[in-house]
Amino acid sequence: MKVLVLLMVVLAAAAIVAESPIFMCPSTKSGHSGINVAHLNVNAQGVNQTVILQLVSTECHTCYLQNISFIPASEKNCSLLVDTRWPVHMAVSTNLSSLSVNDSCNFGTYTFQEGGVYLIYVSQKNDRAIHCLSPVLQNSPPDSNIALYGAIGIFAGIALLWIAIVKGRRRCLGFITEITPSERIMNTNGIMAERDLGTPTNASLEQDGKVVRERLKSLDTFRGLSLVIMMFVNYGGAEYWFFKHSKWNGLTVADLVFPWFIWIMGTALAYSFQSLARSKKSLGSIFLKICRRSLTLFALGILVNSGGSDNFKHWRIMGVLQRFALTYFVTATSQLAFMVNASKIPSKNPSLKDLTLYWKEWIVQLSLVVIHLCLTFLLQVPGCPTGYLGPGGIANDGGGADVFNCTGGAAGYIDKTVLGDALTYKTPTSMEIYDSTVPFDPEGILGTLNSCFLCFLGLQAGKILIIFPNAKDRIKRFLIWALITGIVAGILCKFSKNDGWIPVNKNLWSLSYILAMSSMAFVLFTFCYIVIDVYKYWTGAPFYYPGMNSIIVYVSHEVFPQPWMTFWAITPSTHATYFLINTWDVTFWVLLSAFLHSKKIFINV
Repeated sequence: MKVLVLLMVVLAAAAIVAESPIFMCPSTKSGHSGINVAHLNVNAQGVNQTVILQLVSTECHTCYLQNISFIPASEKNCSLLVDTRWPVHMAVSTNLSSLSVNDSCNFGTYTFQEGGVYLIYVSQKNDRAIHCLSPVLQNSPPDSNIALYGAIGIFAGIALLWIAIVKGRRRCLGFITEITPSERIMNTNGIMAERDLGTPTNASLEQDGKVVRERLKSLDTFRGLSLVIMMFVNYGGAEYWFFKHSKWNGLTVADLVFPWFIWIMGTALAYSFQSLARSKKSLGSIFLKICRRSLTLFALGILVNSGGSDNFKHWRIMGVLQRFALTYFVTATSQLAFMVNASKIPSKNPSLKDLTLYWKEWIVQLSLVVIHLCLTFLLQVPGCPTGYLGPGGIANDGGGADVFNCTGGAAGYIDKTVLGDALTYKTPTSMEIYDSTVPFDPEGILGTLNSCFLCFLGLQAGKILIIFPNAKDRIKRFLIWALITGIVAGILCKFSKNDGWIPVNKNLWSLSYILAMSSMAFVLFTFCYIVIDVYKYWTGAPFYYPGMNSIIVYVSHEVFPQPWMTFWAITPSTHATYFLINTWDVTFWVLLSAFLHSKKIFINV
């Protein structure tokens, strides 16, 4: 009996050992198999000790090397997948506690190529030390960006072909225009503008007491461009890392579009209130309209987050549309409280009229920024360093303090206190690289204060369009604001990714982030305004159409995430395949928005 028990204990111990990491060669891959990964083979045939492969991505700021695989003397070989999106710090050791030059091989920073097959050969140098050869590429992997190059070429070719067709038709017919002479009007700069009688009007000017409507297609085009990129990102972005959100600090393409959308919402808001300033509606009725729209957006956001689940105890409360709702409510209410009709109130200094008329709003918005900074840097978060801005997890940025559960510092703590873990976003971007485990919402409560200021900066662009009818004055002010916000953002982050006082961080909606986004938005909108509304080189199509029906397009693409149905073959798993699928996903909604535009159907909340 004792022998039987002893045998069972031995077998159980053997099973545990067999399942332990020391006999495993785990993968560090990310994404779909074959995408953003390389194959790494470690050959330790001549080593009589356990060999340890240590890796950490350079994207993991302040992180120490992590033990990735253990190769016992009896195994000799290990094959695994490694991440190719960023360079890695890599070493091979036979000592669990140190990386001294006597018993390890430190490769420093190394960049793996997607689809590559690499070999590291490890040999015994003496009783303790080992000798390693640098990773050797054993194949010739193709350029992973070929699909991107091809797409850029195809889209550029289509654009040039479209321009050639339009110009050819104009030469043959002598006239081709999107608006009839009866619908043409002149703005105060002499630039031809459109009064689209079948669509909502974004802007209005007043001349000699008469209302002259000015249709700025650049507004809808900017909004539509942001929405199209947002949808492409949400559908997967062809599995390219730069179409994914930053893991913590820094910027990718995916980090640009949401704040641009908030910025342009502020720009359009200026025209709405300019029209309301001339109307006879009471402030109470206008405020009720603001509340109704805010509640509708928030409810739609909850609907999108629910994903069809009836377990409301685990729904995510905050989200993209919820951030829109709260930002709109605060910014619009502030504008309502101090609303003025800029075209009728004189200013002592016309060149600063866009500032002097709205100084009260500036005080309100800057107060929100100050509140955000005070909460971020002064709020005492239990178990975390005061003013912590890091991702937590395995990051070593706490000045010696344990920050594993401190993801987001004050921002994460406020969401946890108000909403609780169950109603907070469960899979933040920091989980993949930093191995953080606590929920954190990138559209959380604290960041809303800064998003209000971002919307207000967009509102500032709208006020410039209303107050200054001359295109040259508008463009000059747009570029000045772009320069100011860009320089301040650069100073706050010290023009670096991780070493600034306030790093550029989309997860936290840091002050440097929203200023940088505003700077880029001013530049991009200036470009759209010049080529679309001033010189009319471009009609804004196809981005103009989803920009006119942005809410229905956004909600639809969230509720119906795969308009391509199931007949698409997703093999082989390559960037090109996913680029084709994700492009069609977005094209479907663009075509739908063009159809709605042709039928004069515009859905707003």
